Amino acid sequence: MFQIVLTVGLFLSIPFIPPVGFFPGVLTPAPTAIAFIRWGLPNAWLVPGCSALIGSIILYLFDISDYIPYLAALIGMGAVMGYGLRCRWSTEKVVGFSSLFAIGMSGLILILALAETKGEFFNLIGQEMRNAISATVKQFWGTSPESQELESRLAEAVPLIVQTMPGMLISCALVTSWLNLLISRRYCRMASIELCASEKLTLWKTPEFIVWFAIAGGLMVLLPVSDIRMPGVNLLVVMGTIYFLQGLAIMAFYFERWKLPFFVKGFIYALLFLQQFASMATAALGLFDIWFDFRKLAKRQA
Repeated sequence: MFQIVLTVGLFLSIPFIPPVGFFPGVLTPAPTAIAFIRWGLPNAWLVPGCSALIGSIILYLFDISDYIPYLAALIGMGAVMGYGLRCRWSTEKVVGFSSLFAIGMSGLILILALAETKGEFFNLIGQEMRNAISATVKQFWGTSPESQELESRLAEAVPLIVQTMPGMLISCALVTSWLNLLISRRYCRMASIELCASEKLTLWKTPEFIVWFAIAGGLMVLLPVSDIRMPGVNLLVVMGTIYFLQGLAIMAFYFERWKLPFFVKGFIYALLFLQQFASMATAALGLFDIWFDFRKLAKRQA
């Protein structure tokens, strides 16, 4: 019962306490994943099933039923993750398939939205973003000439943000899956469950061949062909996220070696997620690990 309440409560924080609620909301899949790890099939279906039903009823009663598909996507992500961990899938397979489920659900929502708005969905999204920018600037900076100039500059970035939405959607799914995987593995260690606690994420690295996707994205952006430039940007966004996660694994490896206090690690992780240049440096660290092997994993495997 506690896991059902926790799942619904985590997700409801997104619509009821924006924007802060987004941060606990991304942990919605974790209780379902843990239920699958603990009880397996078919008993584990009680948590995602009841969570989806109760959450949908609450969202409908508060007239925000548009959030129901997103609730289903996050709960489904947790179910795929928990099943994969119980079956001892690799880290890449767990993150990949759980992210793919969420991306597929989001793609279905997008197709339905495009059909409902007769192809104007992205234009409507852009207009909503401009309205949000205008309201935010007026709330914090008033209607001075300087605030109007700031609003104009921010509005100019809206088309680029809309065009990179596919890449950002995939990246959000990957990061969400990774965070919930961390929580699930920590639970396994605390409960002494060997199903998913044996593989150390601090030693994780991406398959080396995917660097060619990053190279391809860079070439697509640099080549003087406008039709492939934005797909290249989206590909770079996704690859940057993957190498960011590898960079985090490297940082965690050395944090563990240096035995840093919890609050110091928490501060650094928050900085890496929230500070743009720190995030880019972490992604670069993950990318260059292919050639420099910062954790000396080759020697460990030998």
